Amino acid sequence: MRWLKQTWSSQWLREPTADELKGLVDDLLNEKVMAREAREMGLEKDDTIIRRRLAQKLKFLVEDTAQLAEPTEAELRQFYAANPAHFETPGKRSFRQVYFNPEHRKDAAADATAALRALAANTEGGSTEGDRLLFGDSLADADELALSGMFGADFAREVFALEPGGWRGPVKSGYGFHLVLVTHRTPTTSKPFETVRDAVLAEWRSAKQTEFSRDYLIALRNKYGVELDDSTKAALGSGPAMNVAAQ
Repeated sequence: MRWLKQTWSSQWLREPTADELKGLVDDLLNEKVMAREAREMGLEKDDTIIRRRLAQKLKFLVEDTAQLAEPTEAELRQFYAANPAHFETPGKRSFRQVYFNPEHRKDAAADATAALRALAANTEGGSTEGDRLLFGDSLADADELALSGMFGADFAREVFALEPGGWRGPVKSGYGFHLVLVTHRTPTTSKPFETVRDAVLAEWRSAKQTEFSRDYLIALRNKYGVELDDSTKAALGSGPAMNVAAQ
């Protein structure tokens, strides 16, 4: 009765009347007896919606249980040391570029190579004629993730491997070919543990939750004797399993 009143009040911002409360009780009792009768009739069997809902409730319980774990200070520091990339200030690059559009040129890669030779011969560090690019001919203080979003992961990785000074290329992106001159390079630096302790704790809990859930599911499969027959194994192949729901 208390739960029914609280649920009603939180939705309608007032107490239910006597008739409304009687209706709530009737609805709850009807729901309970119909659910029991449905189970007696086996209506929950082979029902995808019910199966998924039950699995979801158990998943929530498992995740909540995993959240109860509390690390020691030593465990947190060990996790911090083992995952440095999660707690870093990313490096940045500033660079100039000359872009060559393959849609407007017969051989954009060859044009870029020829332009690179011309730039290398110019001791004053001048420029050469390229094509217009939406992002402009220079970028300042861009991290690798930002570059990857603009030009693609391969372009960002190659640019971040370049040393400042001197034109390099051609570097291929999703748009075409680029000559790149890195003008400034800021290295990646680690954040002190004391400044990211809360983030380390959150990451540790997330990792423990994943580990606990994985181990629990392995135990459940063993408990219920889950096996794949030969035809299923052949159909799935030998590659790693993917979490389709997560995808």
